[in-house]
Amino acid sequence: MSPARPRAEQRKWWIIGIVGVILMSAFAAWFGISASSNTVRANQAGFKVISDDRIEVRWDVIPSERNRAITCTIIALNDKRDVLGTKQVELKPSPYRSTRYSDVLRTTSRAVSGTVKECHYTGERPPAQ
Repeated sequence: MSPARPRAEQRKWWIIGIVGVILMSAFAAWFGISASSNTVRANQAGFKVISDDRIEVRWDVIPSERNRAITCTIIALNDKRDVLGTKQVELKPSPYRSTRYSDVLRTTSRAVSGTVKECHYTGERPPAQ
């Protein structure tokens, strides 16, 4: 005795379901790829308190597109995580996948840490915080 074949009505719904799953998977993949493209990642690499009113911030920039100018915002914080200083830094285009930068930031009082807040391609809107 051979296994029973699904009726034509059931087969139609199986095909519709499979096509729907494939289309939704393709949409999810496209959405994920488009959301992650054209982005600039920035990773904290360290800081050094220079004086009561200055701190050096170091960070790595990993762009999705090389050879484009990038703007980064660095900040200095106190022990309560209040912002004591902020600075926008214009970075020249780089041919490398990852580049380390450092800059000195003036503060209103002694900072206990400094970090990169965000980076984006110059001329484009910064990412929503």
